[in-house]
Amino acid sequence: MTTTHLDRDSHEGRGFSVPLMTPAMVRQSMDNCTKCNVCQVHCPVAGVTDAFAGPKYAGPQAERFRIIDAVDETAPMLCSGCGICTSVCPNDVAITDIITLAKADQVDRAGGIGLGQRLLNRPELIGRLGSLAPWLANGVLANSLFRQIAVAVTGVSRDAPLPRFAGQRFRRWLKHLSQREGPQITYFSGCAVDHYDPDVGIAAVSVLNSLGYKVTVPPDACCSLPMLSSGDFETARPRARKMIELLTPSAGAGQTIVGTSTSCTLTLKSKYAAYLGFDDRQASEVAHAVSDICGYLLEHHADTFAKASARVPKRVLYHGPCQLRGHHIGQPALELLRLVPGITIELSQASCCGVAGTYGYDQEKRPIAVDVGRSLIEQIADSRPDLVICDSETCRWNIEQASGVPCLHPIQVLAQAMELTSGKVFQD
Repeated sequence: MTTTHLDRDSHEGRGFSVPLMTPAMVRQSMDNCTKCNVCQVHCPVAGVTDAFAGPKYAGPQAERFRIIDAVDETAPMLCSGCGICTSVCPNDVAITDIITLAKADQVDRAGGIGLGQRLLNRPELIGRLGSLAPWLANGVLANSLFRQIAVAVTGVSRDAPLPRFAGQRFRRWLKHLSQREGPQITYFSGCAVDHYDPDVGIAAVSVLNSLGYKVTVPPDACCSLPMLSSGDFETARPRARKMIELLTPSAGAGQTIVGTSTSCTLTLKSKYAAYLGFDDRQASEVAHAVSDICGYLLEHHADTFAKASARVPKRVLYHGPCQLRGHHIGQPALELLRLVPGITIELSQASCCGVAGTYGYDQEKRPIAVDVGRSLIEQIADSRPDLVICDSETCRWNIEQASGVPCLHPIQVLAQAMELTSGKVFQD
């Protein structure tokens, strides 16, 4: 029986009657491909370079040969993993996941990944080191000579959007936070909040507190998505299992686990199963407990935002990140933003900003990433919004660097609308 998008990604309830999609199920989905070419038309990478044959060829079509014998190929490595092909497929073929599994096979045969990707695959380690002396780390990263050396040694593009280290500001703020008793909810902060974007985490916890929740935050840890998306499965395997064990107490207690990174939450919800085969009860319990924070707020607290929002008289452009499509929940942040009085919203017409996690950091792939995101940057230049709003951290960093326009997470705007933050970015 074919597993639909809705079935494999819907984690409502605690009965676990719906199985997670495993590697075997991912590969089996290739039998649903009718070669309709919808994925080819919508692929942002194939749309800007002839070097990538497209998701149909790199995915289900090539997979029919891979199951017969190992094939040395470059196509999987050029896929950005944005997931758009899977989201538009009318026949529920897990195209992106098929390509990622092939990428992992290529990595195994090659004996591993390069130094630059190994560094990018450990954002929590880089964050911890940089947070020891953030002023020094930021100065070094801003140095043009250092960036040139980094390109030669690691292959990380000198134009890649490197975030600024923020130290341990979110964790320090959380340590001194006094919370009232109430229903418990777990907030998965992730590497971005813990080391680079503390204001996102502060806004998220503040909003949840204002809604009556007592928020618990697990220790600093990475979901390992960079490792998974680059095909470094064996390195990711023990780290992913450790993450499941870390979140099991919350899931086992019936708590919802919310996150402000659409890519992190998608990893916890479905990618551990799809790539590593983690579909045991413990892994399923965690997967079923995870929710995108805006999706959760829209489902449970839309009335509160409609009644309590202060005016935010700003023009914003909202860009829904690629990984959000994998949640199959629409664009909940957009629906929440529409409840904020005074705000004027323009929708991004681009399918992808180009960076696709760590894809746009690679020196060789950077030109492709720039070309993919060009239409979005041009739209921003033409529209001249006060702010760009996006749910994904690497997308925000990329958009802000390329456009020069401040880019925030939707939860930051919602926190300001509820008068929970100073909102300095909104001041005229």
